[in-house]
Amino acid sequence: MTHNLPVIILTGASGFVGRNLLELIKEDYTIFAFARRSQQEVGVTPHKNIKWILVDIGEKKQLSNIIKNIKEKQEVDFIIHLAAYYNFSNEPHPEYERTNVLGTKLMLEQAKILDVKRFIFSSSVAICEFPPEGKSLNEHSLADANFPYAITKKRGEKLVREYSKYFPCSIVRFAAVFSDWCEYPPLYIFLNTWFAKKWDSKILGGKGQSAVPYIHTNCLGYLLQIILNKTDELPSIDTYIASPDGSTSHRELFELSTRLFFGNAPKPFLMPITIAAIGIYLQYYFGKMIGKLPFERPWMVGYIDKKLSVDSSYTRKVLEWKPKVRHTIERRLLYLIEHSKSLPSEWHTRNTLALERYTTDRPNLVIAENMQRIQKMVSERIFKALTSPEYREKYPHYTGMDPKNLKWYLDIYYNQLITSVRTGDRMTLVNYAKFLANIRSREGFQQEEVCNALEEIGAHIVNGLLEISALQKHELLIHDTIDLTIQMAVDEILDSYERIHKFQKKI
Repeated sequence: MTHNLPVIILTGASGFVGRNLLELIKEDYTIFAFARRSQQEVGVTPHKNIKWILVDIGEKKQLSNIIKNIKEKQEVDFIIHLAAYYNFSNEPHPEYERTNVLGTKLMLEQAKILDVKRFIFSSSVAICEFPPEGKSLNEHSLADANFPYAITKKRGEKLVREYSKYFPCSIVRFAAVFSDWCEYPPLYIFLNTWFAKKWDSKILGGKGQSAVPYIHTNCLGYLLQIILNKTDELPSIDTYIASPDGSTSHRELFELSTRLFFGNAPKPFLMPITIAAIGIYLQYYFGKMIGKLPFERPWMVGYIDKKLSVDSSYTRKVLEWKPKVRHTIERRLLYLIEHSKSLPSEWHTRNTLALERYTTDRPNLVIAENMQRIQKMVSERIFKALTSPEYREKYPHYTGMDPKNLKWYLDIYYNQLITSVRTGDRMTLVNYAKFLANIRSREGFQQEEVCNALEEIGAHIVNGLLEISALQKHELLIHDTIDLTIQMAVDEILDSYERIHKFQKKI
């Protein structure tokens, strides 16, 4: 990494906005990219100025250790906090509280320790109620929407304001963020539907006036860079809106995109709200019956013909920024359409991944949450199994370990496994297994004892999870998630012991 550049910690680096921001700023900053998924998995190209760190910001110990390690090596100038949880189901989920509130608080605490020059918090214009007809939201509008994401983001904003007495902070409320490949799930669904030439390809709900503002990733990235560059001129706390003025309606998008795609714009069929609502409810409950929910959910009915219009004049004035005309959704639709035509496979892959991230239940999060909930109980069972006199022959070294040290190692291993499950990245545990093999080998443990212990731990965790009735429907997934991850860790132990023995023979 280049050490003479300003240093940024970027949370949510594996997300859509985070990945695009990295591309824009990687030449000008040293970046510690905090993410739940591996760099390879999300397709971020390695770079000399990017240090990729797998971390769950909701895990206090893990986060504290990483920050401590960073602080020992160099000063951190800025934190850009993008990490957040959102799900289009619009239903309460523990991850909203854990990531959006607890994770934000933990990052603010670490920013205080690091004494950063500025903490930038990503929020959304969607946390505000839709304004009355003819009116617009601005930077001073109340965060008064009452769905789960909005409620937790509002609490996040409140925390940021509280911590601004320790270091400067900026809150940035994003419009709907899109790229030249789309990657904004609602827009992708609309375009796919309108271009499909099926029975519903011309239907628009209500009068087609449902509208939100859109911002291109490049424009958003430039705004964030301006905040970094102007940090000494900006107040200790302020709110900005990353959005063009106004909003863009479904009808405007339909007419422009179909004209660009087909050469002429077909006349849309405007479905009255009542009939549209019936259709959405029928689709939803049928999808629930067959186990395949549609994108359209009943809560969306309440937003038909509502406009989330924005007035971002204050942001433009203070930051001397404005979205570039060539990056407006109206101009950029041509890029989206050309990508969908010329590279359809990549188009659908990118957008399907974005869609799945926001519409699936993500049972791995449920499993990880319950692993955390039963950790104390299961850890006691594991400790008893590894230290019981009847297992002395199987675990001779573990039974002889100092109880405090053994419990400490078990906690580390258990938490590494939780992180692997939560992020879907098995290499988290595999890398720890490599480290563990080197320690245990020096302590005189045989590889069989270490491998048996890992499998014992896995068996107790699986059994503990399956004692929870609500998780029994995920039995196969639990076995795949836990057992296969531990199988990889065991294989790494065996490989590591083999390498160690070869090295010892050479010397």
